[in-house]
Amino acid sequence: MDILIAGLGLVAAFVGGLQDWMADPATREGFGEAVRIYWTVLSWATVYAALMIFVSSVDDTFLDLYFWVLSLQNLLTRPFRRMPSVEALRTMPEKRLAILIPAWQEADVIARMVDHTIQELDYSAYDIFIGVYPNDAATIRETDALVARHANVYRANVGHPGPTSKADCLNWIVQNALAREAQTGRRYDAFVMHDSEDVIHPLSFRVMNAWLDRADMVQLPVLSMPRPWNALVAGHYMDEFAEWHSKDLVARAHMTGQVPSAGVATALSRRVIDLLNAERDNLPFNTDSLTEDYDIGHRLYEGGFRSAFVRYFARVKLTTPDGKKRTRRELVCTREFFPDTLKVAVRQKSRWMLGISFMGWRQLGWTGPLVHRYFLYRDRKAIWTAPTGMLAYFIVVQWALYWLIATLVPEAGTLPPLIDPQSWVWTIVLINFWFLVNRVVHRLIFTGTTHGIKLTLLAPLRMVVANYIGFLASMRALRRWIVHLATGKPITWDKTMHAYPSLEEIRRAQASFAWHDDRPATRHLPETLTAALAAPAPVLAEPELLEASERPAFRIDQAIEALQARPRRTAHTPPPMPASRERIPETTP
Repeated sequence: MDILIAGLGLVAAFVGGLQDWMADPATREGFGEAVRIYWTVLSWATVYAALMIFVSSVDDTFLDLYFWVLSLQNLLTRPFRRMPSVEALRTMPEKRLAILIPAWQEADVIARMVDHTIQELDYSAYDIFIGVYPNDAATIRETDALVARHANVYRANVGHPGPTSKADCLNWIVQNALAREAQTGRRYDAFVMHDSEDVIHPLSFRVMNAWLDRADMVQLPVLSMPRPWNALVAGHYMDEFAEWHSKDLVARAHMTGQVPSAGVATALSRRVIDLLNAERDNLPFNTDSLTEDYDIGHRLYEGGFRSAFVRYFARVKLTTPDGKKRTRRELVCTREFFPDTLKVAVRQKSRWMLGISFMGWRQLGWTGPLVHRYFLYRDRKAIWTAPTGMLAYFIVVQWALYWLIATLVPEAGTLPPLIDPQSWVWTIVLINFWFLVNRVVHRLIFTGTTHGIKLTLLAPLRMVVANYIGFLASMRALRRWIVHLATGKPITWDKTMHAYPSLEEIRRAQASFAWHDDRPATRHLPETLTAALAAPAPVLAEPELLEASERPAFRIDQAIEALQARPRRTAHTPPPMPASRERIPETTP
């Protein structure tokens, strides 16, 4: 109470001093001229912000309308389309998958992720390759422990110290996987990208296995793990990914036939990897990009390859912890913990913007048909919309301060309105207000349907937080891009520290088949490892650099020579897809 009284006293003293200061005619005249100039500049800034927000909002609203028309069409045609059941997915022959997990400084999470994945996956024909750097001793130690207890886990050694880029690490993992294939004679039919913090749905590989018969790249939805309702930074990821992977990507895939990879929950067919290896000297992923996932999705589109964004809802029978039997309809997706602090979120989003907006603009250009270029514009418009959003907030705060001063200190005089109520600009501002209402409503819809009504309470406030984070990320990305252009210094992997949920958190998120009644027999971990999944991740001490273990380290020179000896394919038209045993319809929102 004393602090509040002192604060009110300071405010009163400030207002009184301001009144005395403004009472002097000379002061009022000089200060008034400066304020009028500033107000004029602010008025022009308001016109700019209103126009930019209007253009961006028209674009967003068009995509909203397209999605709802598509949803209505899918609803009307649903009786005539057939989706494979979970039982049908389990009867399909399993393609052999190589799981690629790049790991730079992931000692705290990699063991928990791999242990949980192997325990829960409803699939058997896969091997996991973990890419590690020679100067990351802690991750090497954890990876070697995984290799020792799982027969299908291998360490993929990167040939030079890190960090470099995620694409570079993936390239080394792919070559290690191909060398392992040459050793064993067991061919991999597809390569799946995942990160060390991913909570993979048990049916993910079943769905990929089915859709790889009709597409060269299969992307499953990626969602945030549910976070506390009042977690503003972590919560804004829940909102954004719920809307992106429930609406935006669905509309984009239908309009263009192209799906940008999310970097996780992405399966690439074997023929894609073979052709990219042959055409790029065994470097299938673009090492000049920080968002190799986004880059490869576009390059496959340009090459004529088919991609599919699959939203598959599985009906499963389960027993709840209290013993009740019920059936649940759940989305087959990958969930993960996104950053929960401002600093880390800005670092992560600046890397995304740097790779997609700046580097993508230079490397991919504006190619393709008009609808494809439209989505390239949507991918890159954050370069100017993020600063414009902050400018709009600044204008609102300035107007509020002026109103407050004019109310408390009438002697200060008045200024003309920022926008003439009879002008066209005022009409644009009013339209923008209804566009804002539309955005809030859509955010509430997709957050509520994905994560529950409770988590919609602060969704409007999280939109403001998201805009602030986006602005800081755009400024950081711009700074790094300018430094890169000025110095030629390579842009390296901007590391984001990861966390992996406990078993209880996964169960609460309903992202696991832990209690499914009808799932087939799976591998069971030792009790000590199962208990470790429910415990907090240990903080590892930094050991001395370990020597490469003999079992997982492969000689890749023979595999590289064999790949280089293959004839190069110069045509951009990919070879025909293998005949599918069963036609699978397009997925629906």
